[in-house]
Amino acid sequence: MRWPIALWVCSLLLSGCLYMGRDFAVTPVRNIENNVTTQREVFANFGEPMRKGLENGYETWSYSYQYYELGQLRDAKDLYIIFNKDNTVRSYSFTAK
Repeated sequence: MRWPIALWVCSLLLSGCLYMGRDFAVTPVRNIENNVTTQREVFANFGEPMRKGLENGYETWSYSYQYYELGQLRDAKDLYIIFNKDNTVRSYSFTAK
C-alpha cells in the first residue's frame, strides 16, 4: 500500500524528531565582547552563519537551531550578531529555550 505524500510527512513529523538549523555550543556566547571579539573568532566558535545580512549598513550574522519532538519545540537557540566596520562585534543578542 502506498501512502499519499502528505500523510507520510505528517506521520513522520508526529512520530519522530525534526531539526531545523545547525546546533551550536552555548559556552562561547559568554566570551563575546562588544568592540573586542572579531568575525574570525565568531567564525572559529560557531562556523558559517545560517544567514548573513545588513542592518543600517552594518554586516549581520545569524545562527539558529530548533529541535522538535512529537511536534513540540524541545530546544531552541538564536544568536544574532552585528559587526562594526572594523569586523569587531558591535552588538549581539542570544536567546534560548
